[in-house]
Amino acid sequence: MTRTNLKGLPSDPNNQHDLGRFAALASKMDPSAASGTFREAVMAYAQASKPRFPPPKVLPCANVQPSTYRVCDQPGTKACSGCRLVSYCSQECQRAHWKRHKLDCKMFLRSDDWMPVWRREGRPPQFLTDSGPGEGESPFGSPKFNGGCSLWGNMPAIDLINLKDNEKDTTKDFSLAFVASGDLRHVLKTVNSLPEDYSGNLDILINDGNPFVAYRNIMLLLILGTLPEEDMAVDIALHFWYSTFMPAEYHVQLSAVTLPLLKHMHERTNTRSPFPLRGESTMDVACSLADVRLFMEHYISTASISLEDAQNEYNRVRNHPERADYRDRMYAGLSLSHRAAFYEYRRFGLVLPFGAINAHFNFPNASLFSPEKQWLQTDYADPIEGWNINEVLQAGKAHGAQPEDIYGCLYFFLSNQLRTFAQRITKFPISFKMFNADASALPKIIRHDTASAFGLKPTLKFDRIEVSNILDVNYVGLNGVLTIWAPLLADGKDAVLVGYFMNWFLQQKDGRATGATSSAFKPLVGRMTERLKLTVDKAKMTLGSAEAAIISLMSDIDIVYENSKPFSMFLRKQGLQAVLKKTGLTLRSKHRVVPHRLLVPLKAPFSALPEFPDEESWYNYTKLTAFSWAERFVEFEKN
Repeated sequence: MTRTNLKGLPSDPNNQHDLGRFAALASKMDPSAASGTFREAVMAYAQASKPRFPPPKVLPCANVQPSTYRVCDQPGTKACSGCRLVSYCSQECQRAHWKRHKLDCKMFLRSDDWMPVWRREGRPPQFLTDSGPGEGESPFGSPKFNGGCSLWGNMPAIDLINLKDNEKDTTKDFSLAFVASGDLRHVLKTVNSLPEDYSGNLDILINDGNPFVAYRNIMLLLILGTLPEEDMAVDIALHFWYSTFMPAEYHVQLSAVTLPLLKHMHERTNTRSPFPLRGESTMDVACSLADVRLFMEHYISTASISLEDAQNEYNRVRNHPERADYRDRMYAGLSLSHRAAFYEYRRFGLVLPFGAINAHFNFPNASLFSPEKQWLQTDYADPIEGWNINEVLQAGKAHGAQPEDIYGCLYFFLSNQLRTFAQRITKFPISFKMFNADASALPKIIRHDTASAFGLKPTLKFDRIEVSNILDVNYVGLNGVLTIWAPLLADGKDAVLVGYFMNWFLQQKDGRATGATSSAFKPLVGRMTERLKLTVDKAKMTLGSAEAAIISLMSDIDIVYENSKPFSMFLRKQGLQAVLKKTGLTLRSKHRVVPHRLLVPLKAPFSALPEFPDEESWYNYTKLTAFSWAERFVEFEKN
């Protein structure tokens, strides 16, 4: 066997016990008692603590032999012809790795003989007999499988400025408010979409009422805005954001980046003193030192959750027998290799190329678990849904990953986005204002001058306000959101308040296709049947069965349902006209930031339907994500 590209793995730069002792010391340190010398020593130790394997910049050769501590360090350029989930640098490496890879390449989920569990057991699927909504169809669910948080977002990131269709001024200063941010994806997309020659100043308010969301956002900005080594900062941020486990060395670096912030907050006075990031960027943290320290200690303490407890809890939620039908419904719609890719993520929770070494990901990401050691999200939460799937696949291709390796593609996409964002923190003067407040209370906090210590003057007006889906009736609602936020919207034709309705159809019977009249529903079935004919011949290969094809395709029927009239009726019932008159706002008919619906052109009319150029696009957006396709976006501007 040729081993020219294999090398023995280096010894750990630090003993795992020493790493743990260091992290424990850092997490318990009182910031008031930390001398500058000690902090410098902590940072130096952390920066020297790097994992055995550097972050992959291109798809790595999958020839990994964990039992002998040997790994190929060459790029993977020759995809496995059987699954295309992994690639090798040579036939020699592929042959050397076949014994291990065979377990994945020939797994039963990738077999043509696989069928959903309800077919194997000869019974109706649970999602057809349950009285409640199924997976992905509602923000609610059994507490057993839903921790109540959305840490990753479930709608694609948007560019809130969209400079080319609005101000078209590369020197303009912007004040932006993400009042129910969910995470940082909209912030990344917005900042990264600015042209290279942008020379204005950015003031960005990032708020979320959920502390598990808000403090993760603070930590992400600390990582990207303070760690000196870009590759490490990007990879640490990626796995802190999206992976259930990380290298122990990353945990040490997390411990180190929190200390300067805690020290800064301890020493701050009543005068504004923003925390410095790289370049001219800064971060104001409008939270108490006690709360910041509480959450940061949870993230970095070795006592927060053990590796075993994290594995058991993650597996309990992700792979619980009671949810088998819902998982198999998802698998039934996937290609053979995508089944394996999604299954791998459900097993380990790592955003990595399928063939990348992962044995050193041996420290739990406590930020995804509660202090009670419970998984914070749903059993079907997926980082893919927060991004444009086509952009994800394109980024993967540019780094050598095949479309089948969907989480490998996501890894390279996120690395690109986070790297660009880290660079722009240095290049652009950005002032981040971080809040953990109820979105309804925040305007009052600003207007009453209680936020001036964090750089928010009571006369402040925002050029863009993004409110997510708190417009929904089950959150703040249309009247509540517009009444409290309209006074903070700047004047001018380009200033806009943007949001969306995710659950509006729960109050409007014909809001979804299944609630439409029979005369309206029948043509929709015909259109879906036409598409089904194109798919049914491939059902055995791609969907597992004709039955699965029918179930899967009919679940997407809202794509072809023109819901603009029901949506208009819903808005009228919510008292839209009275609210607009009271607030001095206008509902835009022509959008300039985000389309009316997913996958319609930005300037398309109110009644436009989602567009799919080909079958591959249909598959990518309907099977790799879990949108309801009834979501509606809105834009409001001043009269």
